[in-house]
Amino acid sequence: MTIEKDIARFENIGDNCEFGFVKRALGNEDGGLLRWTVSPPRTLIAAMTDRFQSLYRFENLTPSWDDMLTDSAYGFSFHTSMKSREKVWVNDLPERQELYREELGKIRYLVDKLLRRAADPANVFVYKHNAGLTPQTERDILHALRQLGPAHLLVIRTTDDPSHIGTVEPAEGYLVGYLDTLADYAKSDQFSKAWYAVVENTIRQISPQT
Repeated sequence: MTIEKDIARFENIGDNCEFGFVKRALGNEDGGLLRWTVSPPRTLIAAMTDRFQSLYRFENLTPSWDDMLTDSAYGFSFHTSMKSREKVWVNDLPERQELYREELGKIRYLVDKLLRRAADPANVFVYKHNAGLTPQTERDILHALRQLGPAHLLVIRTTDDPSHIGTVEPAEGYLVGYLDTLADYAKSDQFSKAWYAVVENTIRQISPQT
């Protein structure tokens, strides 16, 4: 096992790009639908349950930050080439429509890719939320993922127990990994190095099954 090789089996599904930066640090630049996306728990659950069928329709897209937009169908926030200032589009309608058509092709490709990866039991879908998740929300995410396929779910929690940091343990049909801290949302590239131990220990947990 090499962490740099096995990181390709991991799919970031939120709630922001922190794990995307972990993958980058390990040399993985594979595109992913939610790798650089803001995806709150209920947004993610609704979209997976719906198989992302209403994702990225032009009429549902509104500016949120200068280079990001929000999709009101579910609540995701995506990076975009459709620029805005103070939540007002900079590009006129024909320009936005052209940029949108280019982005929509990429979104559709990444949705198909995520669905294929969810159907592969060798893969691991990773979710974290800085405020923490209730056990019921964790189970709801698992249930939504199971509508897509048998890929593993790894949920991240934080702990103050030094002996627990970096460990991974089974829960009710999914895995829980423990970090000392999660990165601030404004500094998501400044992540805990305990992520590496969590990735390694996840692979050890699932290897006998795959």
